[in-house]
Amino acid sequence: MTFHLAKLSSLLKIPCCLSSTRVCVNRVNRDLYGRMYPVHLALPNGATIRIRYKEPRRLLQLPFDLDDCDEEERTRRLLRRKPKARLELQEELGFEDSFDETAYDFLWSKPKSK
Repeated sequence: MTFHLAKLSSLLKIPCCLSSTRVCVNRVNRDLYGRMYPVHLALPNGATIRIRYKEPRRLLQLPFDLDDCDEEERTRRLLRRKPKARLELQEELGFEDSFDETAYDFLWSKPKSK
């Protein structure tokens, strides 16, 4: 009877190599396998997950739902979507300066030969 009990206990043992990474290994049950690329998907809360996508991209971002946020955050996000107003400098048309060209005339005139 002890022999049968030992045999039965060996059948009931659970393998020790089970972990969270073992659950990730699976296959897609399809007849036709399309080419899928690993892509990071950015969720609206800031978390990223890795998915398979039909196009090779680095990052896909889900849109943010403005109905779920409070009024202050909604106005802040809407203001960020609008283009920033550019400041235009208004220059004066008349340029008045006190530059005297004759004071520097000796630099570009040829010296008189002796």
